[in-house]
Amino acid sequence: MGWQGWAVRVMGPRFGVTPSWADFWATNGLLIVFGGSAAIVGWSAPGFALGFPALCLINAAFFHFLPTAQARRPNPGFFSALLLYLPIAVWAYIAASGDGVLGAPALLLSILIGAVAMASAVVILILKARLAYPDAGPASPPTAR
Repeated sequence: MGWQGWAVRVMGPRFGVTPSWADFWATNGLLIVFGGSAAIVGWSAPGFALGFPALCLINAAFFHFLPTAQARRPNPGFFSALLLYLPIAVWAYIAASGDGVLGAPALLLSILIGAVAMASAVVILILKARLAYPDAGPASPPTAR
């Protein structure tokens, strides 16, 4: 559905960035590590473990559902958020509650971790646009001396 074009059109003016496919894959790679870490920790640290489902809910709400409502057409990732992020994240919180590990501290910590993780992805994108050296054009052969 054209993620990169959508991201440049929507996030570009809002944050002054030009997201690339490399940004997309790097961010999603880090999310896989976060998700795996949350799963490994499990209920021994429910606030951290539920940080990943919180991130999924925040991402779905603010980066998929809200922009879709504003544009009045689905954005890239809308259906993944609707059919995967939302139900799996809600299920994780229901499971935590059913297992007796979802108290107020775990809930609040998970929301904080999810929000910080989502915000850090945006902040890194903004800092990259402001601090990174631009890529050089195609490599040219070294000049002879």
